[in-house]
Amino acid sequence: MKDFINNFKIPLILGGCALIAVVITLVVVTGGGGSSYGLYISSASGSVSVTNSDSVTSSASGDMLKNGDIVTLGADSSCILTYKGKKNSEKNYIVLCSDSQVVVSGEFNGKENGELFLRSGSVIGNFADEDRCSINIRTADSMISTDKSVSKISYSTNEFMSYTDLYTFMGDNSIQLYDAAGNPVNNAELQIAKKWGRIVSEDGPSFEALNLDFDLEELSASDLKNLITIAAIIGGEFPYTPEELKAAYDKKADGNDNEAAPPIEQKPDETVTDSSDTIQTAEPIVTTAPAPTETTLPGYTTAAPIVTTTAAPVTTTVPATETVPAETSDNSGVYHTVTIVVDGEETIQEIIHGGNAVKPEDPVIEGLEFIGWDGSFDNITEDRIITAQFNEFASDSNEIMHTVTVVIGNKSNTIQVEHGKSANLPSTINVEGYIFKGWDKDFINITEDIVISAILEQASTHTVTFVVENDTYPVQVEHGGAVIPPYIPSTDVNGNRFIGWDKSLDNIIIDTTITAVFATGEYHTVTFIIDGQFYTVKTPDGQTAEPPFWPITDSNGNRFLGWDKSLENIKSDITITAYYG
Repeated sequence: MKDFINNFKIPLILGGCALIAVVITLVVVTGGGGSSYGLYISSASGSVSVTNSDSVTSSASGDMLKNGDIVTLGADSSCILTYKGKKNSEKNYIVLCSDSQVVVSGEFNGKENGELFLRSGSVIGNFADEDRCSINIRTADSMISTDKSVSKISYSTNEFMSYTDLYTFMGDNSIQLYDAAGNPVNNAELQIAKKWGRIVSEDGPSFEALNLDFDLEELSASDLKNLITIAAIIGGEFPYTPEELKAAYDKKADGNDNEAAPPIEQKPDETVTDSSDTIQTAEPIVTTAPAPTETTLPGYTTAAPIVTTTAAPVTTTVPATETVPAETSDNSGVYHTVTIVVDGEETIQEIIHGGNAVKPEDPVIEGLEFIGWDGSFDNITEDRIITAQFNEFASDSNEIMHTVTVVIGNKSNTIQVEHGKSANLPSTINVEGYIFKGWDKDFINITEDIVISAILEQASTHTVTFVVENDTYPVQVEHGGAVIPPYIPSTDVNGNRFIGWDKSLDNIIIDTTITAVFATGEYHTVTFIIDGQFYTVKTPDGQTAEPPFWPITDSNGNRFLGWDKSLENIKSDITITAYYG
């Protein structure tokens, strides 16, 4: 391991500082009082802009994002978003990747999950720690939860359809599909750790893949670098080792990628403790100073050139020892504001300098155990925010958690389910070469730790559904064999020429949908007049027109002799008449 680290020192020095700066920013932004809950841009690099609901565009900063704000990233750019809530972990965050755009489409109030609409590009969510509030990622066809998971979600479109790709690295992701009108079209599916899934939207959203294996080398170098950072923050619980991630990164990075991977061996439990009792509660704007300072954070030990400044800061004193009030006659008659925060609700008291604030009765909130206040109500010598602290507790058997081990083939994963509740298992899974027949145990009303296994039957045939315009044609094919289309169209209803299928017809190993693709271009309308009747056909520019039929005689018995114009090289709309003799 020592040699492994030594060989990696140079890229660590080149790229580590910027990534450590991101984590430092996250720690600073998520600190402070409980009254500034919301979604923040805690770090940004490259071309990042924010457009609000009034179409006013500004550069990204440490400001809170609001409902309707649009965050847009250019090439080689990145942006970190953190959701600051009452019990949210400072280690959790969302990475907006290069060439992406998201819309803040929900209220981030610190009490419930928020929502980001991913218009294009990709995001990586690190939510391995349990949070009171998390961020759901919505695309045009699905909603994906990020609670207690590490995952990558991307959304892209092409000429024919759109794709939502999901890589679950740690934990489980719940997936709800939505149609174009925003209506749910399935029971929420579950994708387990270290699996890949794809949602396609054509006539409607459906799973093309779910819970399939993937190789780390399928990810970009930038994605792998973010995962190395996340692995350092999470520590030994992360399912990929630093060596695995670095090996995949080394294969992806080439001479055009000058970014170095972050450190791979750290001590996640090391934390800097400031001897000062003062905590800045104003949201900081982070800038880079010319001279670096030595900083140690959870999961990192490196030089980090960071200077933190605040606008109109409010400070909170958390006394570790007895507070000695400042003795000065200048404070005579001076009052200070004490803000008392209980579950997001604020009460303000005005207290004379050196006096004591009135401590409220211990608050009672359903499902929470009050454990005390985070500050003193005595000897008020400055503005102060005092927040009620709670622990969640299980008051009866209905809140006991059970471990459900889910086995799919030779892979297994565990999920936690409340006593008496149902396990959130997918209604269908795709395993290459097998047909999913259901689960071997009932997963309704879980009352004990349990192992539930997928029933897999080796597949001998698969269904290939051919789609030609709006018509479907199912065909059965042997596992691993090539499929033959039921027929090959020549043109679509608009006269567009058939140019092929959107997927390979060979090596069919799962049920598949294959769609006919038609060319687009300039077409001309050719009107045929045959025995007084009019018939129109569409003909590609420069091609030969095809009559609807070739007549033999007209209604008077006169023999068909030919057409009054050439059928070849059609360059404009034209009328062609049959003549008889």
